[in-house]
Amino acid sequence: MPPGTAPGGAVIILGWVVVIGLPLVVFVGAILWPERTPSERSGDGIRPRIEADNGWRYGGW
Repeated sequence: MPPGTAPGGAVIILGWVVVIGLPLVVFVGAILWPERTPSERSGDGIRPRIEADNGWRYGGW
């Protein structure tokens, strides 16, 4: 092996681990990591807007 070169087998295996493992970790993380719902998009945040809208439409105000 010439000086300044890494052992070929170890570098190839490391490369395949990075090429396969990194996208797989990102993919699984994107699927399994729960997305936080903003409070204005939750049920408790939407209900007052619906009630206010219904009151305005049906003369409740």
